[in-house]
Amino acid sequence: MRARAPMTRRYEASWLTPSGDVDSSTRIAPAIPLFEEAFSALARGSVVMTDAGPVAIEDVQPGMRALTADGRAELVTWVGSMMIYPGASGVTPEEQTTLTRITAEAFGHGRPMPDLVLGPRARLCLRDPRLMRAAGVERAFVPARVFLDGVSVIEVTPVAPVTVYHLVLARQGALRVAGLEVESYHPGEGIEGMIEPRMLSLFAAQFPQLARLADFGPLDAPRLTRFEVESLWD
Repeated sequence: MRARAPMTRRYEASWLTPSGDVDSSTRIAPAIPLFEEAFSALARGSVVMTDAGPVAIEDVQPGMRALTADGRAELVTWVGSMMIYPGASGVTPEEQTTLTRITAEAFGHGRPMPDLVLGPRARLCLRDPRLMRAAGVERAFVPARVFLDGVSVIEVTPVAPVTVYHLVLARQGALRVAGLEVESYHPGEGIEGMIEPRMLSLFAAQFPQLARLADFGPLDAPRLTRFEVESLWD
């Protein structure tokens, strides 16, 4: 039997060129987690703190400076977006079609304020004493879905198409979004050795501002899986 071809989707990106101009493109690529993670952290309307004040994610442009959780004003070098369609199916249908709504002050005063809607692949920066005891780190990036409780953090299925976004910073960090800390995009260290060459070339083409994927630099904090986070609460 002939293998089924993977689904594809349209990915849009804008980036800072070496000359300081902003260029953009629309590319068709596989609708698989590798690609989708780079484009789906913040839903339209999310407000990102920049050195010029709060800016809606759909208005953020390469060349702006986003404020990070540790106080840096970091250059935005790339902005990516894609559309989530209700009822879409694929490798992981649930993750493609549902968002995460964090209600106002779910994590404390002003965290977030107001409600914040995150895309399917968003990660939050977790700071918890149990991290030091279990993993020897003070903070880590964890999937936002870890916090789903059906009350203050809920899964939302859009009734109409929704645009979701992600940002790349010159130096990776946690974006300040509505009082929460959301990881800026990074493909993960050593990604170039984990993907077969043809797919790697297609993926790397999504980031024309970089000569190679290794130029993303180091992760700002380690990442934990959902299962690793849940084990902290046991």
